[in-house]
Amino acid sequence: MIPQQKILRVFKLISILAQRPGRTLSQLAVYLEVEERTVRRYLHLLEEIGYFVDQDPVTGRYFLFEADPRQRGTFTQEESSLIRQLLAAIPTEHPLRDSIHKKVYVTSELVPLAQDLLDIHHGRMVERLARAIRDEKQVQLVRYHSTNSTSQTDRLVEPLAFTDNYTLLRAYEPASGIVKSFKIQRIEEVLLLLTPITYQDGVPPSDIFGFTDEAPSTVKLGLSTRAYRLLIEDYPAARPFTLPQTDERFPYRLEAEMRSEVGIGRFILGIPGEVVVEETQKLREYLRQRVGQFVL
Repeated sequence: MIPQQKILRVFKLISILAQRPGRTLSQLAVYLEVEERTVRRYLHLLEEIGYFVDQDPVTGRYFLFEADPRQRGTFTQEESSLIRQLLAAIPTEHPLRDSIHKKVYVTSELVPLAQDLLDIHHGRMVERLARAIRDEKQVQLVRYHSTNSTSQTDRLVEPLAFTDNYTLLRAYEPASGIVKSFKIQRIEEVLLLLTPITYQDGVPPSDIFGFTDEAPSTVKLGLSTRAYRLLIEDYPAARPFTLPQTDERFPYRLEAEMRSEVGIGRFILGIPGEVVVEETQKLREYLRQRVGQFVL
């Protein structure tokens, strides 16, 4: 049985590859929070089940190939399901079987279906966590995937609040005694508990990446157009702190308070050459340290 988290990653990959102009291997790795070799395995898996994964020879971006919709009809999800059932009766060695099978996938509604399933999962997690916040009860985050330890563990937390776009949960973790941010799409399941929360100090302020670790320091970055779009797409809370500037290479500028170098550092390292650090020196030192840890 494939773990639920891996299935969700595959659906996320389908959804992002359906958006032109696509993403590079390193960007996909950052987006899925896995290593590049894992992304390659997922790409091979998509090809095995019938998706046409294409790559731009100039930019190296991967995307799902799809014919011009004006030149073809489109199978609905139900039609595709029926055709696949009929194809199952065709011998595997038949020369036309694989070709027909791939065309069924390309012309079906599988890409919207993948996004719908992601939305359903996200919505279910938000609904349960919102109930726990309302009732002031503890919850257990089942098999939460941590990028720091690269492990999946159950986490007992006390939900306090969401970010504006409902991508992060602010919660107090009794085991560590710290208020942390948890990415909702990394949660496989939420178990509602009957135990009342113990945290009574209110929700501490966080930066746009959800970190509360340290005293705030002002970070100033120059952003390429691509970096700006990725930032606003993944972290909508950054929009009020990002303004255009007169620089051809870095036409946007981010100036915001950060409480940790980890969140902003991950973003910068995921798109090398697309961001220039104007301030602070502490952030520059963090990036140099992380680059020095790369295995070449």
